[in-house]
Amino acid sequence: MIDINDPWLKEFVINEYNQAQKTVHVDYNNVIIMSVKLKNGYVVVEHCICMDPEKFDVAKGIDVCKEKVINHLLNVYKPVNIKNPEKIKKFEMKALL
Repeated sequence: MIDINDPWLKEFVINEYNQAQKTVHVDYNNVIIMSVKLKNGYVVVEHCICMDPEKFDVAKGIDVCKEKVINHLLNVYKPVNIKNPEKIKKFEMKALL
């Protein structure tokens, strides 16, 4: 079983992050919003805020957002053990538009 601290998983997630399309918005001179779209289409949005606009550092804020995105992806890609897979109920839903 792969755990969240597995070096292979972390390398995989960082590789996915590096290949992803990224957009960074800076708002109000102290908020950074980063959206990351992976090559499979999955989108992660993270943000950070600096309480003191005079100490605001875009590079540091982007690093914080990057770390949050990578942690999010580590949790998404973390395998899950299903104890009783035979008890999983299957169902269908049709969306009404």
